[in-house]
Amino acid sequence: MAWSTVPLETVRAGTALTDRPAWLKACADVECGTPLVLCCGEGFLPLSLTRRQGLTVARGLGQAYRSVAGPILEGGAAMPALQPGDLPGEVDLVDLRRFPRAFVEAVLPSSPARLARPDILHFDRPLEASEEAFLASLSKGTQKDLRYVLRRVEKTFGQDGITRQTVRLDGENRDAAWARAEAFARNSWQGQAGVSVLTDPEKRMFLSRLQRNGMAVKLHFYALGAEVAAVAVTMEDHGHILIYAHEYHAGYAKYQPGHILNYHILAEAIDEGLTTLDFGVGETPHKYAWQCRSHSLWRVMVPLTWKGWLALGYQKTRWQVAALCKGRATA
Repeated sequence: MAWSTVPLETVRAGTALTDRPAWLKACADVECGTPLVLCCGEGFLPLSLTRRQGLTVARGLGQAYRSVAGPILEGGAAMPALQPGDLPGEVDLVDLRRFPRAFVEAVLPSSPARLARPDILHFDRPLEASEEAFLASLSKGTQKDLRYVLRRVEKTFGQDGITRQTVRLDGENRDAAWARAEAFARNSWQGQAGVSVLTDPEKRMFLSRLQRNGMAVKLHFYALGAEVAAVAVTMEDHGHILIYAHEYHAGYAKYQPGHILNYHILAEAIDEGLTTLDFGVGETPHKYAWQCRSHSLWRVMVPLTWKGWLALGYQKTRWQVAALCKGRATA
């Protein structure tokens, strides 16, 4: 069965939060490529065509923003094979990132060349029906650590010195909240390294588009005394919550404010009846502390023209050089 091209508006909502129509539309709004949505039966494959330096590349739509940028299928369904004839003739290279390992072999299976390798890990977990059950699901070490930091913070700052605030981006005070978040980012390591979501104009525009398309986007503040110690950005939709970004004040690191803020966010999510946590991509210790499951996502590159072959060869050489340099550094 062949894939056919359909409008983005016809995509059926996926189970994952970042496969929802609001998310896909926001990705299409901010990306420089042209959306190309393929449909086969009840499945969809959202792609984006970009052209740079004479090379046309088919990438996953929003693959820099979605937790998993694979096909949107009915639960448990296999991905129909994607063939060269399913793509526009001008495509030189297929370059899919954050792609589920289970579907890698369905990407242009008849191609004589395919470069597939692990890309990044995705983390998620189900949420229990109560805060007590959620805490019981954590390791004893994590429970002990959480109790300790909560007592330490209360002892140091007092109950009146600890404040939390949640602001929806469609609220009246959103501009003031963003200004507060941007001021805080000067003290987070992400802000000092220039990679903070809170000060990135492109990310901010993406979040604004999400909210405009109907996704609940929230800013969470955790303050110790008069100073903000941690900030998080979350999205909620159809029982799912995604902790999209969280940063903490480097000067308050010993109090683990980011860890505490995440705990309060999850406790509130459970109280509101949310059932699934999406913790995004990237391997960090705190995701394991929250007992999240890890899923391997892959990068798949397949050339369709001689220009695609050149691009693939260049990327392969870059990986080989990087691996060689890493080997020398650890020798």
